[in-house]
Amino acid sequence: MTAVPNPLPPDAVQALQAALGAEHVCTDAATLDRYSRCTIPWQSQCAAVIFPGSAQEVSAAMRVANQHRLQIWPFSGGRNWGYSSTLAPGDGVVVMLLHRMNRILEVNEELAYAVIEPGVSYGQLNAYLKQRGHKLWIDCTDGTSLGSVIGNALDRGVGETPYGDHFGNLCGVEVVLPTGEIVHVGGNDQAGPKTWHLHKWGVGPYLEGMFSQSNFGVVTQAGLWLMPEPEAYNSYVFELKDERHLPQVIDAFRRLALQGVMTTKLHMINDMVSLTVVMQRSEEARAKGGYLSADEVAALRRSYGISALTCAGGLYGSRAQLRLQRSILKQALGRYGRLLFISDGLLAVIERVIKAAWKSPLLRAVTEKLAGASLQVLDSTPHVHRILQGIPSDYFVKHAYYRSRRLRPETDIDPARDNCGEIWFAPLLPFSSAAMLPFLAQSRQRFEAAGLDFWVAILVMNPRTVCCLMNILYDRDDPAESARADALYRALLDDMRAGGYQQYRASLLAWDSLYQDAPALKQLNQRIKSALDPQHVLAPGRYGID
Repeated sequence: MTAVPNPLPPDAVQALQAALGAEHVCTDAATLDRYSRCTIPWQSQCAAVIFPGSAQEVSAAMRVANQHRLQIWPFSGGRNWGYSSTLAPGDGVVVMLLHRMNRILEVNEELAYAVIEPGVSYGQLNAYLKQRGHKLWIDCTDGTSLGSVIGNALDRGVGETPYGDHFGNLCGVEVVLPTGEIVHVGGNDQAGPKTWHLHKWGVGPYLEGMFSQSNFGVVTQAGLWLMPEPEAYNSYVFELKDERHLPQVIDAFRRLALQGVMTTKLHMINDMVSLTVVMQRSEEARAKGGYLSADEVAALRRSYGISALTCAGGLYGSRAQLRLQRSILKQALGRYGRLLFISDGLLAVIERVIKAAWKSPLLRAVTEKLAGASLQVLDSTPHVHRILQGIPSDYFVKHAYYRSRRLRPETDIDPARDNCGEIWFAPLLPFSSAAMLPFLAQSRQRFEAAGLDFWVAILVMNPRTVCCLMNILYDRDDPAESARADALYRALLDDMRAGGYQQYRASLLAWDSLYQDAPALKQLNQRIKSALDPQHVLAPGRYGID
C-alpha cells in the first residue's frame, strides 16, 4: 500500500468529522485504495472518503471545503466503470459518496413519478415498486443493478424503454451549491409547487441542465418520471442474416423510429459484444496477443450461434397495438434476418426448457439445434426481456472481464476492484447508414491496429441520432497493452473530431480536450463556474470545466 499523496491537514479532517460524524469520514489506507480504482488507464489517489447522509450534511461538507480549500469530488454510487468511477484527475482530493442518501421519498402512481435521493439504485427502486404493488416501471441500463438512478441520469445515461432518456425524465431537483446553499431548482426553498415534478421547464431560465455533466452543484434529490405498466409487452430480437444488408437494416430502423413504431432505445450489437458476455479471451487457445481474426470470430459465431449483428427492443401498449407493431416490424425487417417476439408467457417456457437442457445432454443438443444458438447465448434471453421491463440485471457486466487474466465472478461483479481494463468511447452520429458505416469501418481499423477486438453497441438516442458506443477492453495487468488502449482512445477522439462529431458522455481521459474546438463555450462554462464556486472546491476539472 503506497503512502497517501497530499494527506488532509488534521484540522480539516476534524472539521469533516464534526460535520458528518467520525464514522463517515475515512482516511484509512484500505478505503482510500478501494475508491482510487478504475478500469481506465489512469491512476490517482484520494486523501479521504466521506459519506454524508443528507442535503444538510452535503452542505456542511461544502462549507468545510471552502474553509480549508479542499477539493470535493461527489459521486452517487461510484460504479461509473469505463468513464471515471471515483477518480479525480489528480491526487489528494476528498471523494464524496452519496450511498447513505438512499431514501425513496414519494411515489405518485396517478401521475407516474417518484422522488428519490442519489443513493437509490436501480435494483432498490424496482424492488420498492414491485413490493408495494405499484403498476409503474423504471427504466434501467444493462449495467449493474447497483448503479445510481440519479447518478446515471446526471451523466445523461441511456436505458432501454421509451423512458430511456434518463436525464430527460428527471424533473424538479434539489441542489447543494459549491458554497453550501441548498436550492430547489424550479421550486422554492420550502416545498416545490404542485407541478415541481410534473413540468420540466418551470418558469424563467431552465437551470436543471446546468447540473448534468458538470461541477456546478451536488444534486441531493430529484423527481423521476416512471412508465405506467402497459396492457401488453413483447421484447423482440432481430438477427441479421447477411452483413451486406446492414445499410438497409439501419435505415429501416430509422424510418420506424421517425414513424413512432419503434419507441425504445434500440440496441444494435456486433458479434464481439455477444462473445464477450459468453466467454473470456483466456478460454481460447490463443489467450494473449492481438485481436481475434475475422476467421476466428466467424468460427466462434458458428460455435455459439451468434449473428454478426443482433438487435433488441421492446413493444408496449394495448394488445391491438402490439399486433400492429409486430406486423410492421416483420414487413420492414423480415427479409433481412430472423425476428423473434417474446411475451412473458413464452419466456416462462423458454426458461423451463433452458433449465432442463443444462441437465440433459440430449435435450441440450435438440434445444440448441432448434434455437440455432448455444445454451450460453440462450441464457441471456431472460435478462434482455426483463431489462426492457425496467428490471435490472448484472448479467451483462461480465463483458468487462473479457481480457482479464482472472476468472470473472458469477456474483459480486466489480470490474474496478478486479483490475479489469475497460474504456468507453461514446460518439454521437446521425442515424444514417451513410454516416455510420464509414465511421465504424475506420474505427475497426483503429482497434485492429492496436491489437484489440472491435466491440460496438449502437444505441438509438432518438429518431435522428445514434451513439456508436465502443468498448476498449484490454489487459490492465499488461503495461504495453494498457498504453495501446490509451493511444487507441485518443486516436478515436481525433477521428471523431475530424469527422465533425462529438461524444454523448466522456471519460476522464477526454476531459482536457472536450472544448478544444469550442473556446467560447469553454469560457462561458468557466464564468459560470467562477460565479458559483469562487474557491474552486467542487470537482475542478470535471468535464473540462475549471
